[in-house]
Amino acid sequence: MACVLNNTVLSNFAKVSRTDLLGRVLGRFYITEEVLSEYRKGIERRGLPELKTKFEVIRLSEEERRFAETLMRKLGKGEASSIAVAKFRTLKFFSDDIDARREAMKLGLEVHGTITVLVLCVKKGVLSLEEANALLNKMIECGYYSPIRDLRNVLEAE
Repeated sequence: MACVLNNTVLSNFAKVSRTDLLGRVLGRFYITEEVLSEYRKGIERRGLPELKTKFEVIRLSEEERRFAETLMRKLGKGEASSIAVAKFRTLKFFSDDIDARREAMKLGLEVHGTITVLVLCVKKGVLSLEEANALLNKMIECGYYSPIRDLRNVLEAE
């Protein structure tokens, strides 16, 4: 699953010390230089842990940068750069930021977030439903605003 992650998803998994799950269920994933910069600020200001999972950092092309700049009227640099990369490189876009998700959907991008990663963990047998729900609730305790508190309904709906 080729995808680009925004800082929101990356931070949710980092806060519970489980960024390893991203690589295990998403495979190869990317973040932009702008997202990495945002994450590093989170390390300095909010005590986020250092990243210990493999990912690739993408530098925007000139075309992607111009497009991202148009999105920055409504979004931050991380969100805008991630959407631009997803659009021009045909990648799935992972974010929990509602404004970024809306903009990405307007562009016809495939949009996912933290919940999708947790559901994939259960579907692929990486975590049990109970373990995934415990992680979700731990993320909520760490400040993640989740639309749900139990993954069971999402799994049953699929």
